Amino acid sequence: MPRLSRSATRRKAENPGWNNLLAQAVFAGFLALAMAGPWMTSVGGFMMSQYRTIGYLALFIVALVSVRPWQQPQRLLAIPWPIAAALLYCLLSIFWGLSFEDGLRKIALTAIIVWSLFALIREIGAERTVAILRVVMFIVLFCNYFVVLLAPDVGVRPNAIAIWDGPWRGVMGQKNWAGFACAITVLLCVFDAKRVPIALRIGGGIAAGLFLIFTDSATSMGMCLFALFFGGLFYLHSARLGRARLAAPGWAWAPLAVFAILFITMAVNPQPYFELISDPEAFTGRTQIWAALIKLYVDQPLTGVGFGSIWDIGDTRAISQYASGWIIEQSEGHNGYLDLLVQIGAPGTLLVLFATLVWPLERLLRGGDHPARTLGAALMIFCLGHNFTETTLFDRDTVGQVTIMIAIALIWSVTAIAIPAQKPQSPPSPSHAKRKRRRIRASAE
Repeated sequence: MPRLSRSATRRKAENPGWNNLLAQAVFAGFLALAMAGPWMTSVGGFMMSQYRTIGYLALFIVALVSVRPWQQPQRLLAIPWPIAAALLYCLLSIFWGLSFEDGLRKIALTAIIVWSLFALIREIGAERTVAILRVVMFIVLFCNYFVVLLAPDVGVRPNAIAIWDGPWRGVMGQKNWAGFACAITVLLCVFDAKRVPIALRIGGGIAAGLFLIFTDSATSMGMCLFALFFGGLFYLHSARLGRARLAAPGWAWAPLAVFAILFITMAVNPQPYFELISDPEAFTGRTQIWAALIKLYVDQPLTGVGFGSIWDIGDTRAISQYASGWIIEQSEGHNGYLDLLVQIGAPGTLLVLFATLVWPLERLLRGGDHPARTLGAALMIFCLGHNFTETTLFDRDTVGQVTIMIAIALIWSVTAIAIPAQKPQSPPSPSHAKRKRRRIRASAE
């Protein structure tokens, strides 16, 4: 991937060509389609899902045009190698999966969206990426309030006595996705927002936070607070240390080691994990789904059942052998890590976690001074934490998958131009200078 100097990047941002403007429009289209996805799925079912897929394919073609690969074919190599390796592993897993056609369709859509986001963000730059993302999220927030206040039968749960009774879901059709969107908006109002008028930052942050509270989405509220705390610490350390490393990049491997231990112990002796989720009413019934997924993982811990072989594939779905009733009618396992474990096994899931957690964290720890680093870090942590109760990681066009890919693309683009700190070299000592002169005289003789 070709790198641009700071001056070249600045000139490109100030004088965007036709392809850059087209890339901005396509990026906004991807965001709008992803944010509309939950509503389209809830009201339109299968047909609306097909229209959405066609929309992504059309945007993908236009994204190809905007990056002009006929001038520089290397622009097609827009995905960083860890993400590409994880996608390739998911593709290989469909060959031992239960439904090759469904698996291929799901991984193809995932790959198209991932490539498009990385290619577009590279083209339009970090500053315009954040600006477009912020505008789209403000529009989504306005639409959510509009539907809640003027059409409460749509924007609030059907049996609510008043709009204050909640939970609010706005135009997104489901409270958890409305909460996700509001939490992202809060982060956008706090981090990398110095170019935004202070009144808009404060007003937008308060409006998004208020809507988030009324969604009653516990995961989004909790992870939003944690992301604010994490991003704040990251910002303070970055401001104090400047371009210097924040820590040894090797520390980024620590979370992966924790996940590896969890996956291995779960495969060897799952009973303690079953005891942790023994309450069937905990997490609004999610524990019943998790128990079935753990049983399925224990049976095939290394290979999994293949990417896309659990949900939304008819009677052949693997979960049908381990659960019944309302559980098998779900479209996700409400835990992105368990869903990945069951689909691609422990090795594949660790590869995905390396690509989405370890590798970006290593780049963050190397230093740099771009303000988008803090925003990217906060968005990444929020999305990864959100996957403990919802499934979005490497799941096609879900809002969480789109957001974490944007976060990683931002981290990749802004850390690529960071100049590492160099230690000042002390002048040679007099004794060293004398020894050097002796060697020179000796060699001359």
